[in-house]
Amino acid sequence: MSEKTSTKLFNYFIFFGMLVCVLIASIINIRNNPSETALQIVVAFGAMFGVTSTILAAQGNIMNFVVGLLGAVIETYVLWKNGVTSMFLLYLFYFIPMDFVGFFQWRKRDASVHKAVKAQRMDGRKWLYVALGYVAVAAVAFGISYFAGQHSLGSGVPAKLVMDALTTAAYVMAIIMMTFAYMEQWYIWTLVNLSSIVLWAVNLATTPESTYTVVMLIKYVFYLLNGLNAIRIWLRLSRKEEVLEN
Repeated sequence: MSEKTSTKLFNYFIFFGMLVCVLIASIINIRNNPSETALQIVVAFGAMFGVTSTILAAQGNIMNFVVGLLGAVIETYVLWKNGVTSMFLLYLFYFIPMDFVGFFQWRKRDASVHKAVKAQRMDGRKWLYVALGYVAVAAVAFGISYFAGQHSLGSGVPAKLVMDALTTAAYVMAIIMMTFAYMEQWYIWTLVNLSSIVLWAVNLATTPESTYTVVMLIKYVFYLLNGLNAIRIWLRLSRKEEVLEN
């Protein structure tokens, strides 16, 4: 089996596997909570937009920003309904605008519907910037969530807020790396997906009545699988550019 065929089959597995899981979860949730039928349908569409976007991003296809924008708008609403403060603000003021920025940056790197983006690699200095940016953003995100939730300084630090802040910071740095087509973005996305799985699992355990949390949890499991495959693809894309440059 050729690499092109195996990649196509894997993409079908991710897409249709996600579709089946979303449909099953949606039907169960609608039966249990018919009053939230409209919301559940919206969340299901958002999940499919999101997973389609990640599949396209893994292939270096510029259309991931177009499809991702639709998913980001829906997820912004879901985060607001779920009370995940810093992630909601991230999507509203950062993730959605960066879809536009990323689209035009990839155009500059010769990306199109039929041509993969020219991937590049990071050096030690750029990794240092990423690490410093991560710490700064995590601190700001935690502060916003903590004080927006009106937590008492003597009540301890809620684990959910810490996880939310760390995930938010990883999102910010990964989006910057994705915008400039750095291969190493997929290492960060792996951490993002793992932490998001933990975040939504905790949310499901603490608020089991939340009908759309299951869909969000399933979505990030498929994101994780797709991201691991993307590491392999982008390693090849970045090596190809290194050969052309040399």
